[in-house]
This record gives sequence, structure tokens and C-alpha cells, in this order.
Amino acid sequence: MLMKFALRLLVFAAGLACIGLNIGPLYTSGEKNIGLITGLAAGTALLVYGAFFSRVNMITAKVFSYTAGRIILCAAAVIAAAALTVGGLTLTNIVRYSRDSAVKTEYVIVLGCQVNSTSPGRFLSARINAAYRYLSENPGSKAILSGGQGNDEDISEAQCMFNELTSKGIDPARLIIEEKSTSTIENFENAAAILKQSGVAIDEITVVTNDFHEYRASLIAQKNGIKAYPCPAKTPWNGYLPFAIREVYAIGYQVYLGRNALTN
Repeated sequence: MLMKFALRLLVFAAGLACIGLNIGPLYTSGEKNIGLITGLAAGTALLVYGAFFSRVNMITAKVFSYTAGRIILCAAAVIAAAALTVGGLTLTNIVRYSRDSAVKTEYVIVLGCQVNSTSPGRFLSARINAAYRYLSENPGSKAILSGGQGNDEDISEAQCMFNELTSKGIDPARLIIEEKSTSTIENFENAAAILKQSGVAIDEITVVTNDFHEYRASLIAQKNGIKAYPCPAKTPWNGYLPFAIREVYAIGYQVYLGRNALTN
């Protein structure tokens, strides 16, 4: 009985922690994405399980007593275990790539994000600040500013980054504008094409993007024959997890399945 009570408390605690770590963006930006929905759904499911612990276990045991029920439950368990294993390994790499690299490169690519009219959005502003820090600390490096213009943007993301960095004192000669890209995949393809046209061939580059986005960016860079090193724009602790979970879906869709639907 004591062990059952302790297990029930553990399930409740896990549910509350899951909700607490994923609900942040709703308060900070009002943003909703599949990672946030997944985290909140998982937390809610754990709370419901904790509330109806004995009843759920009883129903599960009854279903398992039938042959068809055992097949269904075992199949569901195998699928869930496979999904959690792949997702867990991917999430581990996302966290690992969320740290600054000690390697410094001649070229850095800054990936575009939402522009509000002519001003950088929250994520793009963080990327610009990270790029400014990197370029200030590495005066020999040049940056490719990569990002096109969306329907609700008055200027391209690349031009917005150029305006902000030059206003902070970065020499325009160190900045290369690439303003045709609409996705992370195109960021690297178009950046490599611009450098190639200039007679520059690179096999490594530093990537400036949000911390949770660095791992996917590195995988896409690798597909273009480029080794990527992270220079992440940090996300507040209460907003990191839902975007990291979103990246698990994005990596599965864009990288593992080779699709190109998710843009930033």
C-alpha cells in the first residue's frame, strides 16, 4: 500500500513538472507549437493517471487478460518504447548542441527568423545579439546573414540582421546578405552557393541560431558537406523544453524523412 501511494505521488510530481517546464511560452509570448502541446498533454495524462491510479490499473489488467487485449497493449508498448528511445536520443543531442563550441571558424552563418515589420522578433533579436558577440570576439570572421522576406515582413530577415549588426558597429564588409531562403535547408544551400560563386570553398562553419535549433541545423549542414559548430542564442529555462520537443518532431520530419515543411 505504501509503495502504491509513493508511486502515485511520483506520477503526480512528474505530471506537474512536465506541465511546469512546458507552459512557459504561453505566458512569455503566447506562442503555441507542437512541442508545447505534447508537453502539456503528457503532463495532463500523468495527472489523470495519478488521480485515477487504481482504476486505470484495473482496466489495464482486465484488457490484458484477453488475447486481443494483450496484442494491442504489447504493440502499443513497443511503439511507445521505440518512439521514446528515438525521441530521447534526439532530445539528448539537442541539449548537447545547445552549448557554445570552442572551435572558431572564418565564416559564420546567422539563420533568419521572424521580423516584425522592420524590427527583429524575439528569437531573431537573440540571434543577432549572439552574432554580434561572436563577431566582436573574432574580428577575422565574416558572417552570412541568411533569411528571406515573409508575407508579413516589410524587409527580409537578412536585411534586418544587417541593419541591426551594422548599427551595433560591425563593419558591413564583414557581412554577406542572403535573402532568398525560406527554410533551414535553404539557408545552407543558398549560403554555400553564394560562397562558391565568390570562389570560396568551406568545409566547416559556425552556426548562430537559437540553442534548441542548433542540432537540426548541424544535421542539415552535414547533408551539405559542411561541419557545423554551434554559437547558440540562449533561451530562458522556462521556454526551452517545448521548443526542444518541437525540434524532435522537426528533425524526424525534415532530416529523417527528408521533408522540408518546417521553416525555422
